[in-house]
Amino acid sequence: MMRELSIQSVIRRKRKKSFYTPSVIYPNRLKRKFHATAPQQKMVTDITYISDGNTFVYLSVIQDLFNNEIVAWQLSKRNDVQLVLDTVEQWTQ
Repeated sequence: MMRELSIQSVIRRKRKKSFYTPSVIYPNRLKRKFHATAPQQKMVTDITYISDGNTFVYLSVIQDLFNNEIVAWQLSKRNDVQLVLDTVEQWTQ
């Protein structure tokens, strides 16, 4: 049937599997023990993005696990090291 219609199948090359390994693996110090008995004993951080319609802004926060208080936060148009450094600097002041 394919010969009659003069069509051929396309044979695609197989993709190589990429095995991503992070360059640095840090130890899990909390080990899912999120309860803190004193302020500033256990601090966690995260970066998330927020859509403002056409673009995204990035929110970096530092949270104290003792009372779940956000102790520092910064907004930026870029998700980079400077965003994290600015957040840590705000927390240390």
